[in-house]
Amino acid sequence: MALVQRLRYTGTMHVRRALWRNLLPAILAAACAGCPTMAITMGATKAVGVLADDRSLAQQAADVEVKGQIEQALLRDAPSLAEAVNVDVFLGRVMLTGVVPDEAARWSAAAAARRAAGEREVYDDLAVGASGGLTSEADDLAVNKALAVNLLGGEGLASQSLLHRVVDGTAFIMGEVQQESQIETVRAVALQTSGVERVVTHIVLEQ
Repeated sequence: MALVQRLRYTGTMHVRRALWRNLLPAILAAACAGCPTMAITMGATKAVGVLADDRSLAQQAADVEVKGQIEQALLRDAPSLAEAVNVDVFLGRVMLTGVVPDEAARWSAAAAARRAAGEREVYDDLAVGASGGLTSEADDLAVNKALAVNLLGGEGLASQSLLHRVVDGTAFIMGEVQQESQIETVRAVALQTSGVERVVTHIVLEQ
């Protein structure tokens, strides 16, 4: 009986830890909402940041849930690629980044993500090549932090709802802005950031 109780307790602890691990990014983002002078860095080992997160708590929770579903699908359907593929979900839209070994791997990862995402829009920004080609994860993290600072300092950008990730010198940015001209401002600021060689944006106008 003691062994059964111990196993039940251990299982409960695993569930609690998993819930905390999945909800932590949303909690951090919520704490930052309404504080445009603050950028937060999220993710286990990969460089990703959120600038002035305007999502509601319900939307943040929904995005975290979709992210978890896609990551689980990758682990199940393309386990060898799961570690290489970054999954970011922002306002219901999904962005896949990372470096995979060949086109077949890219297709496999994107297909698994799309099945899990359902009708949600999926941006396949996966690159094909040797992992860690141009830069290391530490380099990407440093560039991503510099990008956050520059975006906060960009004229009219501090209050915009943006997510950004740097992979091998490419800045991937998605979110919402209030004016179309701000999309070009985001691109210009990103390209002026040391270490950013290319910019890919998935930014829409705020409804």
